[in-house]
Amino acid sequence: MSNLTDFFPSAGGGGGGILKQHIFTASGTFDLTTLGIADGDTIGIFLVGGAGGGDSGSNYHAGYGGNMWQGSTTIGTAGTVTVVIGAGGTAGGNVRGGSTSITGGGITGTISTGTSQLSGGGSIVTEGSPGYVIGGAPGWDSGNEESSSQYGINGYGSGGLASGWIIYGPAGLPNVANMGVGGGATGAFEQDGGSGVIIIYYS
Repeated sequence: MSNLTDFFPSAGGGGGGILKQHIFTASGTFDLTTLGIADGDTIGIFLVGGAGGGDSGSNYHAGYGGNMWQGSTTIGTAGTVTVVIGAGGTAGGNVRGGSTSITGGGITGTISTGTSQLSGGGSIVTEGSPGYVIGGAPGWDSGNEESSSQYGINGYGSGGLASGWIIYGPAGLPNVANMGVGGGATGAFEQDGGSGVIIIYYS
């Protein structure tokens, strides 16, 4: 498995640099120049969308993890970005998580994750920005995993757990925030999907 920083430029254009990071956990605006980011700088961006909600119906479908996008971009005229953090899907009814996006501030166009996939063999989501878009990990389905991997990337975008499996946090309590973790579903309990996050890496 690759580390996130493998996809981003090292500080000073060479190897061995430790990048700074700024984390967005709520929607809003932010001036990149306050971080010292200037025209022509290259930054790394990691987006995680909201995760799907768990559904404790007949098949106990846990939610998919949020879609992810990672890559780098060169800033044009540095300024204020607008960020949208995808909300987790509501528990019950197999609800998708919302799309996370960033635009403006010298970034060309809009970078977005698209909404999460549906659990239980639902349709595959093909939206999201061109580039390195990664589907969130599937949730568990009545104790049978829908894929061999549920773990996402560094804990982000992991699928929820269902049936007799331990879900993230005690049953019936809110899901972990800003990790894009799929909602759990077990017995009479089900969780909302976790909300998304944006991390930018800069030198």
